[in-house]
Amino acid sequence: MEVIKSYSVPMTAPKDLVEGYFKLRKVALEEIFKHVMYSKAGKAHLKFDKGKRKALRDKLLRNWRFAKHYVDSAINSVVGLVKGWIQLYNRGKAKSKPEITKKSVYVKTTLFSVKNGKIRITIEPRKRYLEVDLTKFNYLPKDYDSIGGLILQENRLIITQEES
Repeated sequence: MEVIKSYSVPMTAPKDLVEGYFKLRKVALEEIFKHVMYSKAGKAHLKFDKGKRKALRDKLLRNWRFAKHYVDSAINSVVGLVKGWIQLYNRGKAKSKPEITKKSVYVKTTLFSVKNGKIRITIEPRKRYLEVDLTKFNYLPKDYDSIGGLILQENRLIITQEES
């Protein structure tokens, strides 16, 4: 059985990325919610195909100076949020539409690398990176290859690791 553990590392995140990603997710939520359809029986479902996803990605990439993968992860997280809401709604348990309230950035594995105990996160490709020295935190497991995604918050980095 695999267990996923998370560890919190204190640090200061780039405010422009955190704010930008927060706004990006809010726009994505508005756009994706336009594709929630209701059947005659009043059941909700999401009609959001590849073409609509690409159109949304292209729209969100305009004026986006950070790595493109952040746009993809924002869309994925919002699609998941909307699908979860639809399940609750169809069971009569959703009180209101979902909202984006937390300022956090999901960092996919393609956006960071670990070398000599230091994690390097791409902020702007070939321009700007965030480096965190993991060796300063003795409570972290030393098996850096098992690091999954990262969650960047304003004052900390949450590292998820798979353990078997």
